Amino acid sequence: TLVDSRFDLADAVNYAMQQLGCPAVPYEAFPPLLGSGLSYLLKEAAGTHDPEVLATAKAHFDDYYAEHFVTKTRPYPGVMTTLQVLKPKKTAIYSNKLQHFTGRIAEALDMAPLMDMVQGATPEAYPLKPHPAGLHRILKQLEVTADRALMVGDSTHDIEAAKAAGMYTCAVTYGYRSRKELEVEAPVYFVDQFPELLSL
Repeated sequence: TLVDSRFDLADAVNYAMQQLGCPAVPYEAFPPLLGSGLSYLLKEAAGTHDPEVLATAKAHFDDYYAEHFVTKTRPYPGVMTTLQVLKPKKTAIYSNKLQHFTGRIAEALDMAPLMDMVQGATPEAYPLKPHPAGLHRILKQLEVTADRALMVGDSTHDIEAAKAAGMYTCAVTYGYRSRKELEVEAPVYFVDQFPELLSL
């Protein structure tokens, strides 16, 4: 929703696949695989559920991504200026990327100072989206009721999680899912560009 990270993720996955002797996954095949967490991404790329193979793949992914998490990752157009305008409001990032990487990306791209909270995936503490637990945690920490909160997302998981949490929902059409795919979850709002949020 805020950054286009597909190319760094793809490069890290393909580095892991190379180490395993698996074929590379082309860039254009990645968008449908993104948003469900790293475990899902590696399973799909490697074509296996073997825990040992996936553990090895994750280790290779982590080694590469730790050095290249913002090599090609950039904010989408209009994101930074819009976040600056939104700053008087309470804002949080919530990603299915691991907490470690989510925090580092937010810092590296100068988004962290504009946020009240930056939360990535912490699987041992709460389940990934589309489960609403992570959103409940953010609302509690920021002392905001769900009916006063808006979840802006680029995946069906984002919308599902927000609806389950009782929040308003806004889908962006410029991310990894088409408008048609997002319409299935019936978000309250759609925006085609991030700055359109200001009119809501």
